[in-house]
Amino acid sequence: MTVLIIADLHLDMWTEAGRDPFAGLSAAAWSGIEAVIVAGDLTNKPRIRWKYAIRHLSRYIDPGRVHILPGNHDYYDFKLDGEDRLAEIARSEGAHFLQKSEVVIGNTRLLCCTLWTDFALHGDVAASQAIAKSRMNDYRYIRNAGAGYRRIRPYETAAIHQDHRSWLETRLPQSHLGPTVVVTHHCPHPQLISATPGELDPIYGSDLTGLIQRHQPEAWMFGHTHFQAETVIGRTLLRNVSLGYPDQVLTGQEGQILRRGLIDLQNLE
Repeated sequence: MTVLIIADLHLDMWTEAGRDPFAGLSAAAWSGIEAVIVAGDLTNKPRIRWKYAIRHLSRYIDPGRVHILPGNHDYYDFKLDGEDRLAEIARSEGAHFLQKSEVVIGNTRLLCCTLWTDFALHGDVAASQAIAKSRMNDYRYIRNAGAGYRRIRPYETAAIHQDHRSWLETRLPQSHLGPTVVVTHHCPHPQLISATPGELDPIYGSDLTGLIQRHQPEAWMFGHTHFQAETVIGRTLLRNVSLGYPDQVLTGQEGQILRRGLIDLQNLE
């Protein structure tokens, strides 16, 4: 039983570039996929563009087998406190919306949340939040409707990180007869953020080594960084499954990247 977990599709940008990344997988490969988990960044401007992206995916797989977890870009030109609307859009196209959600496929449970970051990676949360506010588009293009529709602030996404992290801490130790896969948009380990560490790293990931070591899920799949890396901590496989922007992917390379997200659930134990 195979699932495709893929992040950073940015399908609106691929459409503008006149390219279809999903054509990189053969019809035979698509026929063997039980479900698609979009691990964030389906498109920008979700109120307008999500429906077209889901319809595009439905050329390859029934939308009832598509599960969408929002990433930071899925709130662009939208609102951070608008997930009810995102869920409504997904449902209207026959797909499923994920946020602090458990999906069971076969005997495997997938625990899914966006995660965001705690900005604590370099030890100076205030400094990292200041860098994020000045340099990251998240804090320009995402709004907080409940606060007068102002731009969001880093402390707000940090609070969501703590909420999502607490949810994982609660769900992971719960008994389950089968493998567990965690799916997040943001990166859970500093080693996998970038090839060259820098001051933006705390905006892309957090150090959840302790959580991983305590609970040892079989796998943790994530995106956001567009840095295709993986490692193993104890028995847990950590893998980035970003596709990336079309100008980051050579023509003909799409299938190779998508196959990184093909997970055979029967071989996880």
